[in-house]
Amino acid sequence: MLVSTIVSALSLFAVASAQSSISTSSSAAASASTSVAAVAATGSNGYSYAGCYNETTGIAGTNGDRALSGGKMETGDTTTVAVCLQYCGDSNYQYAGLEYSKECWCSNYLSALSTQLSASNCSLACVGNNTELCGGYLTLSLYNLTSKKAGSSGSSTKGDASSVAASSWTFVLGAGVMALTLGSAL
Repeated sequence: MLVSTIVSALSLFAVASAQSSISTSSSAAASASTSVAAVAATGSNGYSYAGCYNETTGIAGTNGDRALSGGKMETGDTTTVAVCLQYCGDSNYQYAGLEYSKECWCSNYLSALSTQLSASNCSLACVGNNTELCGGYLTLSLYNLTSKKAGSSGSSTKGDASSVAASSWTFVLGAGVMALTLGSAL
């Protein structure tokens, strides 16, 4: 009796698994025929693409601070790379980062704890343009301001994301880590 119950349960599992596989294959085939491959935009509005960087909110000792903090943020259902770069560029922020397909983050500093990742970590298409990449889950498609508008205020020193990270100091205090980012204004 026990053996026949186990065999029946395994048979039902096999049938359910096969049906699931068939429906998954059918929906994947349907998606594949209509999907568009998204790519990282090169940049605009004086910004250049710097790569995919990790978010820092989950790193111990950061108190939830973001990779791009001290600036401004907006989110919406029409987010594109160009819209974000315009939003950050209007205030001459050094960095613009797109995260989770619809978040736009602007800051003059990139946390020293944020490091460049493989491009495959920033794989979510922008909600406003599915041909462009807008970061990922806790990852930023990062853009660096390389040329400011004429007559703009702010530091004239330009650098890429790695130069800010290289000029940043990280202090280890006890069990946690605290990052102090020194910008190019020093």
